[in-house]
Amino acid sequence: MLIDPLLILLFGILTVAGLIFFLRVNAFLSLLAAAMLVSFMTPLAPEQFWDDHIKVICQAFGKTAGDIGILIAMGAIIGKCMLDSGSADRIVMVLRQFFGEKLIPAALLSSGFILSIPIFYDTTFYLLVPIARSLYRIMKKNYTLYLLSIGLGATLTHTLTPPAPAPVIAAATLNIPLGSLLIVSLLVAILTAPFALGIAFLMNRFLPNPKIHFEDESEKTEHEQEKILVSAETTTNSTPSLFWSFAPIVVPVFLISLQAVLDMLDKSERLTWNPDWVIVKNVCWLLGNPQFALIIAAMISMVVLFRVRKLSLQGLSNRIETALFSAGMIILITSAGGAFGAMLRAARIGERIKECFQSETGLTGISVLLLAFLITAIIKTAQGSSTAAMITSVGIFAGILQDSLVLPFHPAYLAVTIGLGSCVTGWMNDSGFWIFCRMGGIGETDALKTWTIGLILLGCSGLMVVLVLSQLLPLTGLPK
Repeated sequence: MLIDPLLILLFGILTVAGLIFFLRVNAFLSLLAAAMLVSFMTPLAPEQFWDDHIKVICQAFGKTAGDIGILIAMGAIIGKCMLDSGSADRIVMVLRQFFGEKLIPAALLSSGFILSIPIFYDTTFYLLVPIARSLYRIMKKNYTLYLLSIGLGATLTHTLTPPAPAPVIAAATLNIPLGSLLIVSLLVAILTAPFALGIAFLMNRFLPNPKIHFEDESEKTEHEQEKILVSAETTTNSTPSLFWSFAPIVVPVFLISLQAVLDMLDKSERLTWNPDWVIVKNVCWLLGNPQFALIIAAMISMVVLFRVRKLSLQGLSNRIETALFSAGMIILITSAGGAFGAMLRAARIGERIKECFQSETGLTGISVLLLAFLITAIIKTAQGSSTAAMITSVGIFAGILQDSLVLPFHPAYLAVTIGLGSCVTGWMNDSGFWIFCRMGGIGETDALKTWTIGLILLGCSGLMVVLVLSQLLPLTGLPK
């Protein structure tokens, strides 16, 4: 008997929410149980057996772990080493001196915004979260503000601007020149960024003191904190130099960005490689691989910690093991969240939602944008994957555009609107939710109150920007 995919979705949501919030079951076990329930409710092909349900879950779990496992492990090492060596404290001191305390959130949001253009959201978050931790440890306030500033800034460019995978796929499916999409998406993202900062401040007022637990970090003593704050001279003696403090962040960003630029030039045939330079190309692609770049950054951070704190090799090993123990739980929970989302997608929930809206005709202008945002938001909330939600939505609207629909503005606005819809809603079937929880040290309930609501507000704010821009600045002169 076939079960309606929407009913499967309902049972999946009730299972994971009930186990975590009411029965207090570990998040990993809860997500795994929900993934199994959804999988067994999804019909198999005639040639498959019941044990194939488990195999599919394991494959989805393994794929997610393969995508994010090394990133999380290296991110945990970088964070631990930057905190223990004082690198994060040195960066915090520089931020306070250069921007002042009031502008630090804007600096963090800008950093996340810029870094997430060439590199993935996950990597950006891993690189910047040690700074948020150190800021909170020193100032004892505004942790929600710092964490959301980083996360919302990174989310904006990751979901809207090329060369992120989903926007590139959207451009190809809707036949939009990548350059045109880049211009429109950056314009929308820049104008939405102040709203993102306002949302971070709002969530911080709503939940100023979330319950925070860092498994890989022991609290510094008051004496250590005073040494950091008293003067630049004292801080110089207790922390690495500014160059080595920033190195674990700047080096991977530079390597990944360089590879992204070279790859873009290579694909556009603006860059031709002489056969004698094949080795150089291989080296650039190797160093620019996000996993390998973070391995290099982790090695740099370990060397800095080893030299600054004058540790023995065993002492360094002990600290690294502490970070990896924490990373292991994060990888398990995040991978289980990825498996849960994959099972929801296997249940064809996206196609079911697509069927509900496929017959929409007679759409023009603003109504197209509103419907695109709504459909993408529903699919993202149901499946948990921003990329899958965008792919499904652009598939719907590519068909609508082919049916002689003429938009009074550049179609890039439609692609950006779909990207904004994919921001909504980050909850327990989204691996990014668990990265925010575990790397940020925030409990699930507090994350739902801040991160999930913050993403909803971010998507709606961006939608308002698009609606206004599409009318005031239709950009019909850009290549289509």
